[in-house]
Amino acid sequence: MSKTKAIGIVGTGDYGRALAKRLLRSGYDVIMGSRNPDHNRVTSIDSDLIPVKVETIKQVLCNENISIIFLAVHSHNFASCLTPFVDSLGDKIIVDISNQEKLSSGASNAEKLAEAFPTLRIVKAFNTLSAYALESDTYGGAKQVLIASNDQEARENISALSREMGLTPVEYGTLRSARDIEAYPLTLMYGWGWPTLFTIAIFIGWNIVLIIKYWVYYSKSARSFKWDNIPMNYLNKPVCLTAITLLALSYLPGCLAAFLQIINGTKYRRFPTWFDQWLKARKMLGLYALFFSAWHVAISGIFISPGYAGSWFESTKIHFPENTSNFVYDFSVRMSLKGEGTISVGILALLLMSILGLSSLPSVGAVLNWREWRFVQSHLGYVTLFLVTSHVVIFALPGWIKNPTGFFLYNSFICCVIPFIVLFMKLLLITPCIGNYVDKIRAGWERNRSGKKHLETVELANITVNPGITSVN
Repeated sequence: MSKTKAIGIVGTGDYGRALAKRLLRSGYDVIMGSRNPDHNRVTSIDSDLIPVKVETIKQVLCNENISIIFLAVHSHNFASCLTPFVDSLGDKIIVDISNQEKLSSGASNAEKLAEAFPTLRIVKAFNTLSAYALESDTYGGAKQVLIASNDQEARENISALSREMGLTPVEYGTLRSARDIEAYPLTLMYGWGWPTLFTIAIFIGWNIVLIIKYWVYYSKSARSFKWDNIPMNYLNKPVCLTAITLLALSYLPGCLAAFLQIINGTKYRRFPTWFDQWLKARKMLGLYALFFSAWHVAISGIFISPGYAGSWFESTKIHFPENTSNFVYDFSVRMSLKGEGTISVGILALLLMSILGLSSLPSVGAVLNWREWRFVQSHLGYVTLFLVTSHVVIFALPGWIKNPTGFFLYNSFICCVIPFIVLFMKLLLITPCIGNYVDKIRAGWERNRSGKKHLETVELANITVNPGITSVN
């Protein structure tokens, strides 16, 4: 892009002013168009806009020195702004930065604009950036500019302009893609819908299991349920059970996918739709597992004491001499091996899970190469699952040993079933014989096709060709 040409902006609203400031910092001359041009009204809001020229919409659209014009007005005003001067626009690039008020399955604003003015060079861009992100790099927010246009040259020019403005252009294709670009700012937590519902279902499911068990236990016991323990002591149980279940379910589909590819003998056969959605939801399930794990740690850290977790501490008995008064005995309660082991492994698991969560952030993942990202998300992830499972086993193993015939009904054992399965499947997949076979399939090798080629090779080898005679032995 040449910085000798001016940039036009139709509209003097918040976004238009933020765009003007960004262009000024990038070395461009900016001319803003308004129905009621008033330079003082623009500069009174922000003194940084003093170099900006404020003229009428006609003067901006008809200015021969302006090759790029941003439409920073509502889409309802496009026709009234452009129609009177459409013959004067020539080959100017018109950048539509508008957004729709609600999600729509129909044509985008940019497509409607191109249909109404077929002679114009329309580009859809900058609508995914907020005014604050444009105005200040310290504010945060996305710095990517999604660009779509039927005119490749215009699309490349806006990409170059975006780079000079310190932004990251992403060419999105033709104006048909503008539908996705305009839907982007209106989408709330895209892809989080059914993982959230699934997480809620898991949490409710564990609560139902616990309620049934409590009801059965207290119906046979003389003791009464302590309702004042619900906010923390009771709640901590379904929270931790949900955490380990979600973490295991975030790694289970990866193992299942590998075995399905082994069965199919190819990586090109599509998975069922529900399984494909499960694979795409692994990140969300893992982040929810981190959320519930942190919740569990916070609750446990608050009330952990001999009164709540007696088996975690060494037993201390005090014998007072008879007929004594004013007897003072100082003692301390120390944690047992079970308590220290459970907490130590749990803390390490939480730290590794936090690393997994951080690497899921786009800003962090963008600085990792493929091998680094796979190491964190896959290898480190399975180590984390192993530590989380070990945390539960260390806590529950003494109870399992005391009741070898009924421990399989314990919550601590039930919640470990899926992690045990996942870890066993992963152990099989890392063995050379199975692991190399999976790598071979994922590299493009196909069992059925390879067998067919081998058969064709054998048949060709058995063909004898004589002059005028072809026979197959």
